[in-house]
Amino acid sequence: MRTLTRAFLVSLILVSSASVALAQSWRGMARVAGKVTDEEGKPIAGVTVRLVLPQAGGTEVKTNNKGEWQVGGIARGDWQIDFECPPYEGRRITVSVAELTRVPPVEIKLKLDVNEVIRLEVVKAADLMAKQQWAAARAVYEAVLAKYPSAYRLEPYIARTYYAEKNYDEAIRHMKIAIDKDPSDVENKLRLGNILMDTGRMDEGRQLLATVDDSAVKDPAIFVNVGISLMNQNKADDALPYFEKAIKNFPDKGEAYYYRALIRLQKGDTVGTKADLKKFLELAPDAPEAPAAKKALEQIK
Repeated sequence: MRTLTRAFLVSLILVSSASVALAQSWRGMARVAGKVTDEEGKPIAGVTVRLVLPQAGGTEVKTNNKGEWQVGGIARGDWQIDFECPPYEGRRITVSVAELTRVPPVEIKLKLDVNEVIRLEVVKAADLMAKQQWAAARAVYEAVLAKYPSAYRLEPYIARTYYAEKNYDEAIRHMKIAIDKDPSDVENKLRLGNILMDTGRMDEGRQLLATVDDSAVKDPAIFVNVGISLMNQNKADDALPYFEKAIKNFPDKGEAYYYRALIRLQKGDTVGTKADLKKFLELAPDAPEAPAAKKALEQIK
């Protein structure tokens, strides 16, 4: 038993030693250094420079305020070097390193990834929106648009900030800009139609909504929101077709059944009301309106 235990320990030590040797096999006497700049030649600080010698491991460093970096004590070989610093596009190069020969400085230019820049700014603005800091969020969106006019898809977000502040004219103006830029965006047309009708511009809203192909709508909330807006204006007859559209195109979503039930109840259609409330509770048993739906079912004779 002791012999077996000793043999096992010796094997374990040998394996561990081999692992350590492998992990350290990238070390040597060579040195490599370089500088990272943007396309205009300005140094980029904080770039992660990751060096890997295939099958031997490696290390990583970050560039300093001058965009410079260096690594010493590495082995000879063809090193894979990755440069990463969002929102810049990453780069990968291979550098041949010899221990007794000086390696020329590695000069790298990183290209700004515009889509990543916009994404990061949108995330920042979304956080401000969540805190209801409408003006601050709008300032972020507008700054992006000023720098990158092609980011016109931010127009509806700007409209949303104005709508939250009850500045409906500006909300409508920015939604119209978005539609002019991309007339094929169905959801923007529906949102604008909703805002128009919600602010009393009924005819204009109806005309716009009439141009929309219902089958192109991907979210039932678009129809439901228009219907709720009309109900809030005591226009149940005008609201009903939008709930019907939501149910026709999204039969497995519950919300529209609930609001159609309310309209049917107003019209005295108890059979239809019960059917819609039961369907709503079947599809959305945990919805905020569920308790009211259950209570209404109990009371309907």
